Amino acid sequence: MKGLVAAGHELTAMAGREVLDRGGNAFDAALAAALASFAAEPAMTSPGGGGFLLSVTPSEAELYDFFPDVPGRGRSRTDEAEFFRADVSFSGAVQSFYIGRGAAAVPGVLKGLAVVHERRCTMELADLAAPAVRYAREGVRLTAGQARFHEILAPMLTASDEARAVFAPGGRLLGEGEILRNPALADTLERLAAGGLDAFYGGEFAGRILDSFGRRGLITAEDLSDYRVEVRRPLVFSYRDWTVHTNPPPSSGGCLVALALKILERFGVARLAPCGVEALRLRYETMRMVERRRGEGGFFASLYDGSLPGADSEAAAMAAAVAAALAGSSVVGGTTHISVVDGLGNAVSITTSNGEGCGYMVPATGIMLNNMLGEHDVNPLGFHRQGPGVRLSSMMAPTVAVGDGRRRIVLGSAGSRRIRSAIVSVLVNMIDHGLAVDRAVGAPRVHLEDGLLHVEGGIEAGVLRELEELGVPLRRWEGRDLFFGGVNAVSVDERGEARGAGDPRRGGVCR
Repeated sequence: MKGLVAAGHELTAMAGREVLDRGGNAFDAALAAALASFAAEPAMTSPGGGGFLLSVTPSEAELYDFFPDVPGRGRSRTDEAEFFRADVSFSGAVQSFYIGRGAAAVPGVLKGLAVVHERRCTMELADLAAPAVRYAREGVRLTAGQARFHEILAPMLTASDEARAVFAPGGRLLGEGEILRNPALADTLERLAAGGLDAFYGGEFAGRILDSFGRRGLITAEDLSDYRVEVRRPLVFSYRDWTVHTNPPPSSGGCLVALALKILERFGVARLAPCGVEALRLRYETMRMVERRRGEGGFFASLYDGSLPGADSEAAAMAAAVAAALAGSSVVGGTTHISVVDGLGNAVSITTSNGEGCGYMVPATGIMLNNMLGEHDVNPLGFHRQGPGVRLSSMMAPTVAVGDGRRRIVLGSAGSRRIRSAIVSVLVNMIDHGLAVDRAVGAPRVHLEDGLLHVEGGIEAGVLRELEELGVPLRRWEGRDLFFGGVNAVSVDERGEARGAGDPRRGGVCR
């Protein structure tokens, strides 16, 4: 097996595929694909963002945390920071974010990729960056899905002159079939590939960040020089006969995925029709319980102080509450994911994000910084409430499930609040219902948000009517929609044969 790469864009996946074909390992392919995604998926991710890489090899499992830090080391004032609201609409479902230079946290993704390259890769950085440089310089033809996502994120992509020069040259956003070029990003990646990705945090590049984001933003020279990649032990739990590795605290996404699966495990999900009334009602009550737990006052603090109980211990009481509810009646984010396996038994799951982007570029680099300080999910205590140097918590949950023998499921998702429901959906579809990876990724999804069960198109009308009669409040969607995340997954069966699927909701492919 030469391996597979599932990613959010054809060019992202092809960058990884080319590396595998040239003898690179899964880490080489993941790094090449991640760099390529900055050019091929510029509204989803950026060198100015952050992320996580989960690796499961035959000998060990590691989680590389390079999510952004809260900025402001050595700075006494935040009242001058530029910080303003921007609303975006997913087919009528409106989400509010905050952008501006004061929304940018300390970027971590380039430092993270530098550490992974040093520790795990076998190929030269310049070779791994070559596809990304080519895509940025020659341009990428926008798909229909990308054009739609750019329209959704128009407030961010048109907030500044430098952003408009990339995303809206000529005064309007580029549309489907048009070429998006970012020659400044090509030059930046070429220079960083020669001098090291972590050169972004010092010298000329740091000077450009501080010139633009120093006064009207919060990032300081100390923030950049002190940023560190955290290598953590993954959160590990069992689900049926699989061992699941995912993102540990202080991020919340993996903990909430684990809790949902441990509750569902107690209800014999395999006997239920995947899109039937019983299964969807169970998912609804489980998501309600998990969301309630996330909203409890001590939950966020427990992610940092080590007091969070294990999913097993919490799931028992929560499952009882779900059972009681079942017996009665009930009352966007820019992210991309890459999954890679190789013939050496390595599995790599990497999720990166720029949030929605803060709207402002680092001058002359082609890089827009993140708006992680302006996302409600990342700042549950309120905006600008955490101290400088704190690693932000994230919903992202790159995941690898290990079965007996050679069986593997490597997955992760984009989609802000929808990340955990998308990952749980695909794992349940594959492990409980036995669906192949492409059918599991493509199956209709549900997601609970603001008290409404959002239901994707493809579920029978009679099932939805019965759910409403049982008291489940629904928000119906037509067809598949990018609102429900973007799961890119690879599976390996007991014979060692790999299959993969990119999420059609966000233009994903597998190569």
